[in-house]
Amino acid sequence: MIKKILFLLLFTLSLFAANAKDAAFMLGYNEVYESSLQEAKKEHKVLMMVIVKEPCPYCDKLVDNTLDTPAIKKRLKNFIPLVIAHDGKYPDRLRPPVRPVTHFIDPDDGSILNTVYGYRGVNTFKKAMDLAVKKYKKGHI
Repeated sequence: MIKKILFLLLFTLSLFAANAKDAAFMLGYNEVYESSLQEAKKEHKVLMMVIVKEPCPYCDKLVDNTLDTPAIKKRLKNFIPLVIAHDGKYPDRLRPPVRPVTHFIDPDDGSILNTVYGYRGVNTFKKAMDLAVKKYKKGHI
């Protein structure tokens, strides 16, 4: 019975995943910028900041069809993932003109290593993740 309830809850959340709080819960991502940045700095990982809004069909597609896939989840070992609402608390310089946007941030200096604008499929997103890690490691040798 509990498994059925949990399944229904997760299924319902997946229908409305562009809500940052629900998307973060469904994906197991952080929801707070400042604590995520500190965690990334402490663990020497790139901060992957996904900015969404509601309603936003492309945000839903990014969450459901890209972020919630085994290929992306496998690469998260190099990242601290964060999903945040476009009107959430984070530096204004990171506020995008469109949503969804994914910033890959160097936690040591706050610089943007790479940015993905809009919805992208798994292969394009994997390449963006790999490039961010490469830039981060190059800057910290």
